[in-house]
Amino acid sequence: MKPMNFRGRWVLITGASSGLGLEMARLLAKEHGAHIIAVARREDRLTALKAELESAHGVQVLPLSADLTKPGDAARVFETATSGRTVDGVILNAGVTYFGHALEQQPESFDAMLATNITSVVRMSQLFGAYFAKQSGGGALMLVASTAGFAPLPYQTAYAATKSFVISYGRGLAYELRKVGVSVTVFAPGGIATEMLSVSGLDRKFKAGDVGIMSAEACARTAVEAFVHRRELSVPGVLNRFLATMMKLLPHGFMMGRSAALYEGALPKEPPAP
Repeated sequence: MKPMNFRGRWVLITGASSGLGLEMARLLAKEHGAHIIAVARREDRLTALKAELESAHGVQVLPLSADLTKPGDAARVFETATSGRTVDGVILNAGVTYFGHALEQQPESFDAMLATNITSVVRMSQLFGAYFAKQSGGGALMLVASTAGFAPLPYQTAYAATKSFVISYGRGLAYELRKVGVSVTVFAPGGIATEMLSVSGLDRKFKAGDVGIMSAEACARTAVEAFVHRRELSVPGVLNRFLATMMKLLPHGFMMGRSAALYEGALPKEPPAP
């Protein structure tokens, strides 16, 4: 497929108020001249992003506050985004994690993770995939997964499973939609220096600048390049690509042991409840 030209065209990004999503929005506006539909829960941050990008780069920004854990919000986002404008690219970046003992994850945390990481991704990719298939120029989808999805991962057990789903689903969807001119890129980063590190508690062990922890800006650059060039799978960083390969080649038991040993230093000191 030919690379996408997003200049003067609309790109929707979920999870656009912080971290990787925010940096992708900035990069697409600054270097590709894209208009941005910024989707996130925090309306104040979306308003600030609109002011920033419109002032600095002369693009249009549509802030769209939504909670993708709520039934119906994915469809509402689609209807609003495609009303009165043509959307040419969609990046499904919103995601939540949980770090800790699997038996201690609360039901509401698990339900929110499934709704955000899986249900909303499937629903929005169905809606926009069908929408793009009807357009003469096709369109581009990106699903943000994680290197955690390449093998089971203790202490991020459910999160890794959701990202494994995204990788498998995204690559299968890419095959199905290729024939109608719609590209699907699965982007699988490793650790990124974002709010997710502190929210999850992983910052007890991992810090920005550590080996294997990419800056959001560097990660976004690789993501946008893969998105524009319509690559099926992209893993940013030499170390991440090496680890992703090892996860496929080495026994999962061995890789889980290495990962668990690394993660155990970030676990809360209290043992899990019996």
